[in-house]
Amino acid sequence: DQGQIIHMDLDLKVDFATSCINGQAMMNLAAPVGGPLDLDTRDLEIGQVTDGSGNALAWNLAEADPILGARLRVNLPEGTKTFFVTFTTSPGASALQWLEPAQTAGGKHPYLFSQCQAIHARSVIPCQDSPLARFTYTCNMTVPADLTVVKAAAPGEVAPAPEAGQRTFSFDMPQSIPPYLFAFAVGNIVSTDLGPRSRCYTEPEMLEKSAWEFAGVDKMLLAAEEIFGPYLWDRFDFLVMPPSFPYGGMENPRLTFLTPTLLAGDRSLVKVLDHELAHSWTGNLVTNASINDFWLNEGFTVWAERRILENMEGLEAKSLSAAIGRNGLMEAMKSFGMDSPFTQLEIDGSGSHPDEFYSLVPYEKGFLFVALLEELVGREKFDAFVKKYIKHFSFTSITTAQFEEFLNAELPGVAEQMGADQWIHQPGLPD
Repeated sequence: DQGQIIHMDLDLKVDFATSCINGQAMMNLAAPVGGPLDLDTRDLEIGQVTDGSGNALAWNLAEADPILGARLRVNLPEGTKTFFVTFTTSPGASALQWLEPAQTAGGKHPYLFSQCQAIHARSVIPCQDSPLARFTYTCNMTVPADLTVVKAAAPGEVAPAPEAGQRTFSFDMPQSIPPYLFAFAVGNIVSTDLGPRSRCYTEPEMLEKSAWEFAGVDKMLLAAEEIFGPYLWDRFDFLVMPPSFPYGGMENPRLTFLTPTLLAGDRSLVKVLDHELAHSWTGNLVTNASINDFWLNEGFTVWAERRILENMEGLEAKSLSAAIGRNGLMEAMKSFGMDSPFTQLEIDGSGSHPDEFYSLVPYEKGFLFVALLEELVGREKFDAFVKKYIKHFSFTSITTAQFEEFLNAELPGVAEQMGADQWIHQPGLPD
């Protein structure tokens, strides 16, 4: 209601000595507004807020909420279209992981990476930290000259910084993203091309092994386009992280992050990359409007991951993956309690931190829902539905209700036939 920031121009300087990032953001609004505008922050030190002419604007930082962080309220003069915020991150910023050289594969250089899902972007930049608030951005990032910056954005120029011993890397993100997909890494990073649209980044010590393990990425990309339609992010590059990366993968557009534990030496674990690739459509193009709708990202993505697996390795490989997933789902549901509201597809996450109720339920119950839908209408008809769904909602963030409305309009009567209301709005697993 206050207005939406649709573009940011960022200048960030990484300081490994203090484990802080000093930054300035120029905020660009969709339309001129006036009055209060609230931004999310967590453990950010705010320097100043100014208008486009450098005049100070009134602002205040509310008392921190343990889950949401501190609201930054800026009072904008009528007709404001752009304003600036300077800020410094905290050494304990929840989105940032600062690694000592010993925590890397090379053991000689420090490393920094971000992980903003679900509500951690606010600890790096002041923003409207909701998946509804999509934005584009440019970013200049200054780091020590012996380190390299990679970002989930299109790389631009690299130039010496005004300060000796520093380099500045420029990036542009022309496609709009939700804040949780704002991502970067800084370290001793090199790369090699794997295909016309894909490049592998990692530390030098892991480059050869990583490039071999994921050599089939272009084949995956073509298989995914058969299901979803054209790939709209220009490139599908990925970064194999240092050994201390604590996740399997993160689907940051243009630069997926992957754990090095996938480097099995026999390409047996590359299906994790299938999953992150599928997110290029279900999650990154069509995004959950809030954490309550998270299953829209993950249920469709697990279904797509297994369709890609079936195309590449056969039905038995897909079935094995689904069986393992089903076992994991039952364990997750038992841990919550089968009647817990967190075993529903659409949930109410208000008052809780998303990290506290994260589980396999949206992934695997969501997969079963989508797989049942495909089974009921037939593959050919369902594939056409999925392509139309992606095209209709591309670069938007939607609610479960919007999905249900689209489903009823495109496949009349199917929701009732499959008991969609029970799947989506009731706990446990339908018979």
